[in-house]
Amino acid sequence: MQLLFIIIKRTEILDDVMKALATAGIHGGTALDSTGMAKSISGMDNLPAISVLREILSGDNNSQKGKTIFVAVHDDQLDTAVKAVKSVTGDLNKPNAGVLFALPITYSEGLT
Repeated sequence: MQLLFIIIKRTEILDDVMKALATAGIHGGTALDSTGMAKSISGMDNLPAISVLREILSGDNNSQKGKTIFVAVHDDQLDTAVKAVKSVTGDLNKPNAGVLFALPITYSEGLT
């Protein structure tokens, strides 16, 4: 089994990604709110250009929030799941398009 992670900045496509996965037969995904590194380090004064980052990232700007989706898939479902995600996100090699990766699951309970 693999644990597939999909990190998207365009939160408006979350439902479309989940629907594409479900349509492809992939179920049981979970989506969490996430914040990128730039937002997290905006409160640190000892890093270069922090004043600029702080100005850009101040407040509850929804454009700085993202979603992280993770879903366990059988090894033979991985390609199908990736294709489903990319049918919504498009080319993930473009800047700020998202991140997609999988890690092997070496132990699990409750997964079928």
